Amino acid sequence: MFALRDDPEFLFVDDVSVTNSSGIQLLSNGNFELGTLSGWTYCNPANASYSGAVSSMDPHNGSYSYADGSVGFMDYLSQSFAVVPNNIYSVTFWLSANSNSSTYALVTIGA
Repeated sequence: MFALRDDPEFLFVDDVSVTNSSGIQLLSNGNFELGTLSGWTYCNPANASYSGAVSSMDPHNGSYSYADGSVGFMDYLSQSFAVVPNNIYSVTFWLSANSNSSTYALVTIGA
């Protein structure tokens, strides 16, 4: 889960990947190249303005990334995937901020 807030600019997330020890990708649309949030669950419980969406503003690779400029409150982007106990997983992602002011990013991985 990504919890994001950037007052007053944007955070960008791209190339999110979770692979198992066999190199199999467990996420869907981790690079946002479908141009939508397909595969992801979005939550904005405090109705923050400038909330997140797929955008072409600042992709790391390809044409799209997830852009989030939530003001005042965090909003959340998550995706669930199946794991096997005692296996090793690789989690990678690209995160960029285009401001030097109040920027908050929390990445949580849970089982």
